[in-house]
Amino acid sequence: MKKLGQKQITGTIFLVSGTRIGGSDDLLQIGAVDLTVIKHPTTRKPYLPGSSIKGKMRSEFEKRLGKFSGRDQNEPCGCADCLICRVFGPHKRPNHNLGPSRIIVRDAQLIEGGDLEIKAENIIDRKTGTAQHPRKVERVAAGAKFKFSIAVQYWDLDNDVRYKSEAGADALVEFVKDGLRYLEETGIGSGTSKGYGQIEFQDLRLDGTPFTL
Repeated sequence: MKKLGQKQITGTIFLVSGTRIGGSDDLLQIGAVDLTVIKHPTTRKPYLPGSSIKGKMRSEFEKRLGKFSGRDQNEPCGCADCLICRVFGPHKRPNHNLGPSRIIVRDAQLIEGGDLEIKAENIIDRKTGTAQHPRKVERVAAGAKFKFSIAVQYWDLDNDVRYKSEAGADALVEFVKDGLRYLEETGIGSGTSKGYGQIEFQDLRLDGTPFTL
């Protein structure tokens, strides 16, 4: 097995709506926010973890392709025989012939905006129509921008890979592009069904050359 190279996808993640990827809520104080966003431990500025971006991409592929596995059919795919497993790694399969995961998703660091907002949430009692269990949720306000980067590694094992009309390394890149489009369609972080987490990828480049989804 030999690594042949890697391609770099870069760009900006623009928050169309308020977004929350959860942080640590170990220190709770009276009157404090119940659910906070994750922040850099030194700068205390919000960021988007690469693990969250990668995990949401994988989940969207598995939903569309019906690839959930495990006893309750709610675990990532571990078949070690599909493009999802090749790109993201087979779940709970330490022994396989696919080689390492093909993508490296960097933490997306804040480059513009980053104001935090507090949104009040509650649950409506269906019988009385009254609000119950109020809580305060912290979100990164719409308009923030984050620096985005994914490395797509390719090996000699990938020469025979096919996806759509592409082959080899280009097939892997095309697959990742679809994953980014799925994130624009569904959003990232928690509360996407309530309008949280809508994003837009801007200024996307592949090895420095502009492209669109």
